This record gives sequence, C-alpha cells and structure tokens, in this order.
Amino acid sequence: MPRRPAPAPPVAGRYVLLDEIGRGATGAVHRAWDVRHERYVAAKVLHDPDGSLLLRFVREQSLRIRHPHLLTPIGWAADDDLVLIAMDLVRGGSLLDLLRAHGPLPERFVAAVLEQLLAGLVAVHAAGLVHRDVKAANLLLEATGSDRPWVRLGDFGLACPLDDPVRLGSGPVGTPGYLSPEAERGAPARPAQDVYAAGAVGRRLLAGRAPLSTLLDSMTR
Repeated sequence: MPRRPAPAPPVAGRYVLLDEIGRGATGAVHRAWDVRHERYVAAKVLHDPDGSLLLRFVREQSLRIRHPHLLTPIGWAADDDLVLIAMDLVRGGSLLDLLRAHGPLPERFVAAVLEQLLAGLVAVHAAGLVHRDVKAANLLLEATGSDRPWVRLGDFGLACPLDDPVRLGSGPVGTPGYLSPEAERGAPARPAQDVYAAGAVGRRLLAGRAPLSTLLDSMTR
C-alpha cells in the first residue's frame, strides 16, 4: 500500500491536494490523496470557474466509460469556489512531452499508439459520444517499463453526445492541427472527426512537429 502523505485539509473531506503535475487552459492537475480509498489519484482542479467552464466540468465528470485506453473521471468534489474531477494517476507524462524530449518517434511505437487510441475511440463512439479534442497532449502514457507504449486518452471536457442538438452546431471546437476540414467549418460533430484527429496524431508523432498549416495559422493570428 502506498505511503500516506502528511495530513492536510481534504477537499470536501475526500481529496488531499499535493503537488501540481500539469496545467491547462481550464485549470491545474494535482497529484492527490483519496482519503476514502487510500490511494493516489490525479485531480483536475478548476478555480473560480465561469459558466462555460462549469458546464464542461459537469459534462466531463458525468462520463463513466470504462476502457483500458481511456482516462475518464472516477469521482468529483466541490468545496466553496473550488471544484475538481478525480482520475487515475498516470505517471508517464503525455505524448506531447515525449515528442518535445525525443523528437520523431519510431514507426512501431507510433503504430502501437494508434492501435490503442483507435480502440479507445471505438468505445467512446459506441457510447454515443464524440471526443472532439484528440491530440498528443491528451494522450497519456502509463509507465510500463518496456519499449511498448500504453496510452490512455483523457480530457473529455469538449466531448458531446451525437444526439445533442445544442452542442453539435456551436462552431469549430478543438485544437488547430487536429481538426478535420468539416470540423474547421463548424459542421456537426461526428465520429469520423475523431478518426481524422487520430491520423493527425500519428503524423505529428512521426514528423516530430506540428503540421505546416498549423504553424502558418499561428503566425497570422
């Protein structure tokens, strides 16, 4: 059993926040101690969320898709102006981190990543959802101790149901460089757009850099 950290005030009596291990557009990710189950987890923390961020939080924490290559919430908590989503703690960093450290990755490695990513997307789509933000930064690596990767797709904050008429036609959603042409035009979300993004992930892992169109687009903004 892992060694329990020094006592600290837990969020909602459940999660003790420890060191920050990542940060994104919607908040920070902390290593945390789950008091109830006595284990370490990752806690995505939203500080002072506005209405749109809170909506994303509510939608993400409601997901309960279980698959070995997905990273979906296992719990949540709220305390005053702080809310968090708890997930399994994945210790190997992201594929984006790996790219920045090592550059282009071997073909066999990339093939294994794509096989696992597509298997996870099959489960997402079977649940009637479109992820809408498949990218290298959202693919996390388990520490396997071998040269074969084990990836898990996380960050379901932009995921939407296929039958949600409000969310489907809301304009371009996702990350430049991973968007299909129809997604860039704001077309309704469809599983094929996630598959396109998976292909863009493979291209970036092999090339070691963002597509030229993405770089040019960022220079003109």
